Order: sequence, then structure tokens, then C-alpha cells
Amino acid sequence: MLRPGVSSLSLKPGDSSLDVRAVSSEQLNDKLYLLVNSNHEITANQLRTPEINHETTNVSKIQIIYTPENSIDTEIKLYAKRWLILFIFSSISLLSAFNWIEYNIVQDVVIFYYNQSLPDDQVKKIDAVNWFSMVYMLCYIPLVFPAMFLLERKGLKLSCSIGAFLTLLGSLIKCFAVNPNLFYLAMTGQTFCAIGQAFTLGIPARLSALWFGPNEIGLATSIGVFGNQLGTAIGFVVPPRLVHKKDPVDVIEKNFYSIFITVAVLCAIFFILSLIFVSNQPVKAPSRAQLEVRKSAALRKDVNDFDIFKESLKNLFKNFDYILVLVSYGVNTGVYYSISTLLNLIISNYYENENENIGLIGLILVASGLIGAVVCGFVLDRTKQFKYTTLVIYVSSFLAMIIFSLTLQINIWLIFWTTFLLGFFMTGYLPVGFELAAEVTYPVSEGTSCGLLNSSAQIFGILFTYTQGRIIISYGSFYGNVFLIAMLLIGTILTALVRQNFKRQEAIKMALKEIEEHEHC
Repeated sequence: MLRPGVSSLSLKPGDSSLDVRAVSSEQLNDKLYLLVNSNHEITANQLRTPEINHETTNVSKIQIIYTPENSIDTEIKLYAKRWLILFIFSSISLLSAFNWIEYNIVQDVVIFYYNQSLPDDQVKKIDAVNWFSMVYMLCYIPLVFPAMFLLERKGLKLSCSIGAFLTLLGSLIKCFAVNPNLFYLAMTGQTFCAIGQAFTLGIPARLSALWFGPNEIGLATSIGVFGNQLGTAIGFVVPPRLVHKKDPVDVIEKNFYSIFITVAVLCAIFFILSLIFVSNQPVKAPSRAQLEVRKSAALRKDVNDFDIFKESLKNLFKNFDYILVLVSYGVNTGVYYSISTLLNLIISNYYENENENIGLIGLILVASGLIGAVVCGFVLDRTKQFKYTTLVIYVSSFLAMIIFSLTLQINIWLIFWTTFLLGFFMTGYLPVGFELAAEVTYPVSEGTSCGLLNSSAQIFGILFTYTQGRIIISYGSFYGNVFLIAMLLIGTILTALVRQNFKRQEAIKMALKEIEEHEHC
């Protein structure tokens, strides 16, 4: 998932080379700072971007700062500790994601084991177990902005430690809930894990910007996000290999204990490591861009962050293009969440006692998504065709869902291939959708616009999971998938309606033009 951070590009006006670093305008009165480092000193200047839309662009200034390269080299340093911190965070994120999916991938076993403490009605039983996944989505919605604000104002260490502690607490509670009569205690533990995830999802880009050099930021962010995806992948594979519906209850219980105790011990280890080793930021900045961000921190003293946040929200909801992206993004990601949550129910309708293969199919869904995110992000970087790239990927997701649904009952091995297509395009859409939103909402903070996109995804994820689950129980997996296909068609139409009003690109073009004028002077 792409989040607010630092991007860089190189340009060569005239015969000299400049390194331009675009730093997120978050919390800085909606300004975008372009830090330009050259080998000679030029006076700082400021220009105004075109007022494309007065209703949605409340502040649109770009400040260009020129700094001699050799004067700040002594203030920049990379610390080896950064890799340890990244490893600790990625492991915490991995454990959180594993907790998310570990119940639902063996849904039939969970219903069988906890039958005594579940409702008598079969539909309500399935709904109850589905909430093991949906509670993650539900908790994220009200907590996303408080968690973002805490990360911004109180720092990396507190956010990471809170997330790790809540994940540990939830995992411990689940150890004590291995009893057929204690379904609701298990749900309580899952809820604490869900709350913890809200404090860790926004960390990767922040950690990368604070600790890593300009050439490492993309890699560090990818590793941070990869930890979460890897946790989901392991969660798809491990539980189906250990717990089986055909086993006696005491064997199922023993294997549940093995899973939950192992996870709890690992959570305890990484919580302690986060307390000992994670720091808010290094003594010296890791990059020139981060150094300038630190120097500009004085600007925040006179700025009311909450007022900026309210103004940003107002501007976002006045922006028709953003509303289209907000809904279409929520639909696409909500469909992905629904498929992930109900994968066992969808496939076991056609193939009974295939939990291990269903787990492997879930692994394919995640792994192909990682490939898709990289490929689609690369294509967008090269083409800069924000709308058309997004639209092509959305249409491909729609078609992949149709293929997946039509071939579901033919052969279980065919599902591996169709799932690869589905994961590739649906996850590949995520970074592209974020970038499209950033383009149509500039200069509003990317953190605010992306936070709303994530909230939209959770809302649609709950709605789609609940609705598709009910349809599958009443009419079968095929019609449940038809519902998702219809939703993706609506999302495709909404994406096609987004106008090519890319304000961030216009602002950058004006900045580059100003740089060229200075170079030719």
C-alpha cells in the first residue's frame, strides 16, 4: 500500500543535474516543499500554483529551497539500527495479519469446535465466525485518524508499542479461549488484535522517511508492507495444515493451543524488542529531505493541526472526482476483503475436505497480489497515465472475477490459476488507486485522503462480506460471486467518470519550470 512519504526524481535543466525531492505536505499548512540540492548556492524563492479549483484548493504554494550540498553532509547519517527497527516492526505487522485470517481460513472447523457457544441457526453461526475477520475492518474505521494523529504527534515508538501490546493482549486472551463454550472470549481477543492493527498500518512510510536514506525509502516501505502481506499468507497456509474438521475435538483443541501459544510467545518477544530498540527518530537525519523537514518543524508551532484536518476533510468532500475514487477504491478493496474472508466458504461449497488446498489458494491470492502491486506501480511510474492505468486495472479485476466465478466448479486446480489473476489485478490496483487520489486532491495532505480511502475499504469490506456470506448460504457460491461482479462493474463505471484533473502534476510542472529559469539565469 502506498502511503505519504518522500519521492524523488532527477532532471537536467541545461547542462547541470538537480535532485528534486518532494516531501509530503502533511500538517504543514498544505504546502509542498521541493528541496533542491545543487553544487552552487541560489536564493530561495516561492511561487504559486494555478488556482484550478478555488473550492477544493484552499492553499496551493510551493516553496523551493536551494542548499549547497557540502554544507549539510555532516548533519546527515544512516544508522545500522534502522534495519533492526524495520525487522521488529515488520514482525509485529506479520503477527497482526496472521491473527486476522487464522480463524476464517478454517471456518468450518471453527464452527464445528465452537458449536456449543454459537447460535443455533446455521446462517447466524457463519455470520458470527465471519466477524473474526470483519472486526478488523470495523475497528479500523473509527481509529484510523486518532492512530494517524498519535503517530504524527507522539512518534514512532509509542504507536509501534501500543500496536504490539494490543496484539499480544489479544493473542493471550485467545489462548484462554480454547474451549467450545468460550467463542465470545475468543472474539474479545480478536477485537484487541484488531484495535492494535489500527496503530501499525500507517507506520511503514513514516518509519522509512524517518530512518532511511533517499535511495532506501521505497525498499524500506515495501519491506514494512510486505510483513503484513506475509503474515496473511502464513495465516492462509498454517491453520489448514494443523486443524481438520475430521479430527477428534481433543486433537483440534491441542492444535489450536499450538497455534495460539506460539503466536502469543512471538508477540511477547517483539513487544519487548519494540520497547527496547524502537526509537522515534535517529539523532541525525537520514537524508537532506528529512533534514529540511526537521528544520521546518518550527512552522508547526503556530498551526492548529485539528483546524487543518477539518479544512482538509471539507475540501475532500467537495471534490467530486475524489468522491468517485473514494467509492470505487472501497468497492475494489471491499471485494478483495470479502473473498479473503469467505474463501473457505466459497470453495468448500464445491470441494469438501480441501482445507489445505484452500489455504494454498489463499497464499496464491496474496503472493500474486504482491507481484501485481509492484508491476502496476512500475507501469504507473513510467507512463504517468493515472486515470487510464487505474481504469485498465479495474476492468481487468472485473474480468478476472468473472473468470474466477465461471471456472470455480470445473476443477480445484484451475482455481489456483484464476486466483492468481484475481490477486494480481485486485492488489495491483491499491497503489495506483492511492496515487490517483493524491493527484485529484492536491494540495490536501496525502495522509488524510489515503486515510479516508482505507476507511472506505473497511466499510465496503464489512458490507460485502456480510452480504456475500448470506447469498452463498441461501443460493450458493456462484450467486455470491455474481453480487461481487456487479459491484466491480459499478466501480469500473465510477472510475471511468473521474476527470483528468491532476493538480499535483501541474504543480510539479510549474516548479520545474521555475527551476529551469533559475538555471538559465
